[in-house]
Amino acid sequence: MQSYTPKTIEPAVLDFWLKNDIYAKAKAQGAGKKKYYFLDGPPYTSGKVHLGTAWNKCMKDMVLRHKRMIGMDVWDRAGYDMHGLPTENKVRQKLKLHFKKDIEEFGLAKYNAECEKFSVEMMNIMNDTFAKLGVWMDFNNAYMPITREFISAEWFLIKRAHEQKRLYEGLRTMPWCGGCQTNLAKHELEYKTVTDTSVFLKLKVKPKKDSASGVALSKSEFLIIWTTTPWTIPFNLAVMVNPDLDYVRAKINETDETWIMAKALAGPLVGAVAGKTMTLLEEFKGESLKGVAYEHPFADVIPEYAELKTLHQKLHTVVLSQEYVDTSAGSGLVHCAPGCGPEDYEVGHDNGLPAWNLVNEQGQFPPKWPSFAGCIARKHDAKFIELLEQRGVVIATTPVEHEYAHCQRCHAPVIFRTTTQWFFRIEDLKKRMIRANKKVLWVPQAGFNAFEAWLTNLRDNSITKQNFWGTPVPIWRCDSCKRYEVFGSVDELEAVSGKKVSQYHRPWIDEIAYPCSASENQNHKCAGSLRRLTDVLDVWVDAGTASWNCLDYPQRKDLFDKLFPADFILEGKDQIRGWYNLLMVASMIAFGKNSFKAVFMHGFIDDASGRKMSKSLGNQIEPDEVTSQYGADTLRYYQLGAAVPGVDQMYNQEDVKLKFKNLLILWNTHQFILDLSKNTGLVPGKPKKPGVAEQYILSRMNSVVQEVTNAFAQYHLNEIPWLVESLYLDVSRTYIQLIRDKASTGTKKDQQLVLSTLFTVFEALLRLSAPVMPFIAEQMYQNFKTAFGCAAESVHLLSWPKVVKKCLQPQLEEQVMYAQNIIESALHCREQAKLPVRWPLQRVHVVVEKSLQKLVVGVQEIIKQQANVKEAVVQSVAATGDGLITEEFKGVTVKTTTLAGGKVQLLIVQTPELEAEAVAREVMRKVQSLRKEAGLQKADRIELTLETSEVAKKMLSAWQELLLQKCGVKELLFSIRAGTHTAEVDVKGNKVLIGIMKV
Repeated sequence: MQSYTPKTIEPAVLDFWLKNDIYAKAKAQGAGKKKYYFLDGPPYTSGKVHLGTAWNKCMKDMVLRHKRMIGMDVWDRAGYDMHGLPTENKVRQKLKLHFKKDIEEFGLAKYNAECEKFSVEMMNIMNDTFAKLGVWMDFNNAYMPITREFISAEWFLIKRAHEQKRLYEGLRTMPWCGGCQTNLAKHELEYKTVTDTSVFLKLKVKPKKDSASGVALSKSEFLIIWTTTPWTIPFNLAVMVNPDLDYVRAKINETDETWIMAKALAGPLVGAVAGKTMTLLEEFKGESLKGVAYEHPFADVIPEYAELKTLHQKLHTVVLSQEYVDTSAGSGLVHCAPGCGPEDYEVGHDNGLPAWNLVNEQGQFPPKWPSFAGCIARKHDAKFIELLEQRGVVIATTPVEHEYAHCQRCHAPVIFRTTTQWFFRIEDLKKRMIRANKKVLWVPQAGFNAFEAWLTNLRDNSITKQNFWGTPVPIWRCDSCKRYEVFGSVDELEAVSGKKVSQYHRPWIDEIAYPCSASENQNHKCAGSLRRLTDVLDVWVDAGTASWNCLDYPQRKDLFDKLFPADFILEGKDQIRGWYNLLMVASMIAFGKNSFKAVFMHGFIDDASGRKMSKSLGNQIEPDEVTSQYGADTLRYYQLGAAVPGVDQMYNQEDVKLKFKNLLILWNTHQFILDLSKNTGLVPGKPKKPGVAEQYILSRMNSVVQEVTNAFAQYHLNEIPWLVESLYLDVSRTYIQLIRDKASTGTKKDQQLVLSTLFTVFEALLRLSAPVMPFIAEQMYQNFKTAFGCAAESVHLLSWPKVVKKCLQPQLEEQVMYAQNIIESALHCREQAKLPVRWPLQRVHVVVEKSLQKLVVGVQEIIKQQANVKEAVVQSVAATGDGLITEEFKGVTVKTTTLAGGKVQLLIVQTPELEAEAVAREVMRKVQSLRKEAGLQKADRIELTLETSEVAKKMLSAWQELLLQKCGVKELLFSIRAGTHTAEVDVKGNKVLIGIMKV
């Protein structure tokens, strides 16, 4: 018997697929039929395939295999992300380049060449890994953002935005990573819980002059503010208050100062935080604080404040904000640095205050401010607190635990900087995008809700980065008149510049310049030249254009016209703000419509303790660690069944082992069919005149086909492996158990029925299994093909099974399932009595509610056979009153277990006849075991010798004929001879010494 060994089977199957071009043949079968456009979300070529990527790709493969089997013309082009920080960081590490100046010294051309080389090499490694996982996609023609065609199609989007006046350059305060030295979009932030030192500060209110005398009134009055980012205080330009909140002036008894705070926070702030007492002087609304001026604590060391004041009258005054000021924490007065935060920027913009921030790309403060020399934003918060303490403005410092944004790439905490970026103007498209999203099938519904919430709060997208490795921004601007042009393809650039473009990245693309054609007046043309802006496009713009780049649009229009938008996409829940977002935004700008119809959204991979897998924690697992031991099918089988939509998968090695054991059951079931055919000389056909057991398993088969088909249609992907598993376990644990005797000792007609039924069900199982576990399905099919001459070259060239409605018997399925509950209860009674299932008993008594009685009637034979009893009596609770044991059982040992809707009672009494049968069955079991140990085949005949008491000999004589038939015995002797394989059984004191010898 061939054993299930993935280490040998899977490479052989891969070789078979490759040599016979099975993937191409499977695709060709759907050519010209109904189209199915699957859009692959591009993974980064920045590292090896991890368990999460494997999970993602195998789910996609399962869907695509099914779509091919139902006869669709499937578009399955793979894709990769190659640009941006993920690749840059890897190459920086490899080349030991830490900062931008290091890259410039190394040489940008060499650096970007290394980035491209690294990306392609990693893509090839990933392709190989995916192939070993059984993933069938068009990897030979994978879309890559580094090609001329892809870059041109991306430029097409930028020009479309420009033509619609949706492309603009603006000054924005944006998240910035000092390590990566680039701005970050909202979707590139990851939030971590951190503990920071927060600081409460007092800002002295500038004294007002007496209106009559003009003399300044001296007052020790202070605005109390609170911040968790002390480094931003030098860039403070205002204080925000909520006009509708209640504020107070309170005299601080210990200092004779007057503090201004929100009423709701004054008590805890003064008492618990500052450790002082107060006397309330006045209560008022925040509105009355508007315009109050204050002295900045760093006014003596930052000379720029004076110049800023001449340009911005509201500098260092109180401004109003309902949206960003509340009493959840702090003092109710919020420090506002428009150059250091998006909310501050908005309030500052509304009040004519600039987005002022002078830290450089690494977050360093300007050297012209000696007090802050060498300070780095956020990193040196303690230094700023020290300087503030020296100025006597610190009331208190307190630790605070809060969520803080970090760079998704290098995981460093971010700061906010004022930068000039290019944006897509999209806020006016939100309503259209929300309407479009309502037409998308989201699995789960929570994905729809999350995406709609994201769209509702969508802001204009920044699209540029200050990186080196990325799609170059297609904007050329005149160095004299500042006019700019936007190109929609590389061809357009060549036509206008008159220069051939062979390299599409920096620094080569930056070398292309051409004379400006603008006219300054009627007689003079601009003497300047148009040169490319050095920025690159955000890598998410690469991914966002994949919906048409995958189809080679706009170079080709035929595929786009036939396929767009995508029928299905599948990615993780983090893509709500990432890929899903950019797909929607990009296609709305380019075509005015959405680019996908259905989404399956999965979760993340956690370890067995519920921790997210990561290299830093040392708990990340690569697929090879699993597949080398259990095979790719086991990993697929386990992960696909754990793909609960939107829910994280908690990887558990014990569950993987269980799935492997279940695959052994599947394999052994197919081997049982092959052995049955070999031993009987029969070949499977169509089941004729099926009995109850056959009707049941054929009904179950068709029910599962129906359920799996529906699950695929509705993208309930995690349900599919479980449904397939339920069927083959039912074949093994229910049907085969019911027909074992019929298969081994029944008539040829019985054996033909069993073989035909098993093959019919298993052939459907192979088709259902093929998308989930393609290797084992292929090998089992090839074994059947060799034995039975199956027509198709591969299981993956078979069509999807269809439901035979006349075979569906839901009531019979329900009956058998309930019978299984009864059988399990009866077996539990046996365990209580310590009686093996091989030992027959007289009766099982089933007492159920009247509504359930019909379920049991009709499957009594199954109950008798599986529980190994001579009688199965079924009664309703109504017939037995309280359901207690009836009169005829009094005085007999009874074991009882409860059952949903009733109880099962097993009579523990053995007659001489039952005891004789028990001895005979134990002998037969042991003989079969000895045959196996001796390496005998089923056709081999034996001499059987038995040595036992006269009592036991008499017991066995009644079963002699069956013993000879079932054990392949040619001659039976009642004395042990030398040279035989021996063993002993003991049934309740009846000892039998057994010996066998091949004859």
